[in-house]
Amino acid sequence: MRKLMIAAATLLVVVLLAVAGAAGYLWYQTRQQADYLVQLAKPFAEISYAGVSLAPQGSIGIDGLRIMPHALNDTLSIGSLRLSAPNLIDLLLLDWRLRHGQFPEAMALAAEQIDLPLDGGFLNAPVTPETDSPFDHLDALGCGSLTRFGGTEWRSMGYSQLLSDLRIGYRYAPRDHRLELQVDSYTGDWTTVNLDIGITTPAEPLNPATLLSFQPRLTHLRLVLRDAGFNARRNTYCAAKAGKSVEAYLDDHVRRLAERLRTLGIDPGPGLLDAYRRFLGTSEGELTVLARPPAPLDVTDLAGYTPEDVLKLLGLSVAVGSTPVSDLSLKWDAARLARLLNPEPPPVPKVETESPLSPLAPSTITVQREFHPLPVAELARHSGRIVRLQTSNGTRYTGQIGAINSEGMLQITVRKSGGSATLSLRLSDINRAEILE
Repeated sequence: MRKLMIAAATLLVVVLLAVAGAAGYLWYQTRQQADYLVQLAKPFAEISYAGVSLAPQGSIGIDGLRIMPHALNDTLSIGSLRLSAPNLIDLLLLDWRLRHGQFPEAMALAAEQIDLPLDGGFLNAPVTPETDSPFDHLDALGCGSLTRFGGTEWRSMGYSQLLSDLRIGYRYAPRDHRLELQVDSYTGDWTTVNLDIGITTPAEPLNPATLLSFQPRLTHLRLVLRDAGFNARRNTYCAAKAGKSVEAYLDDHVRRLAERLRTLGIDPGPGLLDAYRRFLGTSEGELTVLARPPAPLDVTDLAGYTPEDVLKLLGLSVAVGSTPVSDLSLKWDAARLARLLNPEPPPVPKVETESPLSPLAPSTITVQREFHPLPVAELARHSGRIVRLQTSNGTRYTGQIGAINSEGMLQITVRKSGGSATLSLRLSDINRAEILE
C-alpha cells in the first residue's frame, strides 16, 4: 500500500512538473511573440506592456498594454488582453493543434478596461471625403446646430471617459456541423451590446486553412442593444441645444432620421420608426433583433430578393423591451444603396502624347469587346461567360456566370477590390441580360 501511494505521489509530481514546464514555455513564448510585435509596429506606433500573466483556469494575457500611433495624438490603454480556452490543457495544446491543422472547439479573446480619451485622436479624427460616409453621425440629427458628436459634446453630457470591455468568442460543434459566435461589449454608463450568430459548417472538420473558404449558412442571429444611460443624457443635452422639450426633440430627431434614410434609399415603415422612438425615449431601453431562418440560409442569396421576401427568409422579429414590433415593413432601393456603398472612382484622364510613326512598325488591330443583349432564357447556354444582369428591383451585376440549379437559381461570380464573391440570383428576378462578346 505504501509503495502504491509513493508511486501515485511520484506520478502526480511528474504530471505537475510537466504541466508547469509547458505553462512556463507558453508564458515565455507569448512574451517573445509580444516583444516581436512591439518591434514590428515601431514604424507605425509605440507599444508597451507591463507583463504577461497565465491563469490556471485556461487563459493567458498581456497586461498594461499601451498603444500610441504616430499618426494620432492619442494613447489607447488596455488593462488586459487575454486569450482563453475551456481549460489549461486546451490552452497548452493550442499551438500543437494549429500546427497540425486542427481547429480548436472553443476559444475567446477578451480586452478588458479599454480606455479611450474623449478628446483624443481616435474619437476625434478629422472628417475627409474619403472617410466620411452618408450613414455617419445619424445620431446627431436634430441636436441643434450640431452635425456630429465628439469629446466636447460627450463631456457636456456628463462623461469623463470611455471605458469598455469587449469579448469575442466561438464554440465549434463538429458533430452537429455548427459554429456559434459571440460578441459582448460593455461600455459603462453608455451601452451594452450582445451578439450571437449561429452558422453551419462543412461535413468535414474545419481546419485553419479552410476556415475562410467555406460558404457558411445562417441558422440564427440574436442582437441585443441595452441602453446604460447614454439615451437619457443625449436626449437632455440635444433638447437643450435645440431649445425644445425632450419629447419634441425626439419627435424631430426621428422625423429627420426617416427623411435622411429615404434620401439614401432606405424607407423604414411606421412600426420600425415607432420602435426606435420607444427605444430612445422610454425606460424600456432594450432593443432585440432576432433572425431564425426556416432553413439554414446563405445570406448572399438575399441580394436578388424584395425586402418583404428578405424578412420572411430571415424569419426576422424585433422587440423593444418585452413588447414585440408587429409592423416590420421596410423598403430599400438596392441600386441607390450599391452606388452609395461602392462609389465609382473618378475617371482617370487620358494623356495623349504624339510619337513619330515608323514606316517599319507593323500595324496592330485592336478588337473592342462590347456587351450585347441576350435573352434571359439562354443564360444557361453560356456558363463561364462574362455577363451583365439587371434584376427586377434595379440592381445590376457584372461577372462570370456559373450553373443554374433545378430551383432556378443562377450563380454569378463578381470581382471586387478584395477578391471575388459568388452570388445566387433567382432566374425569375432577372429582367435584362447582356453578354460580353
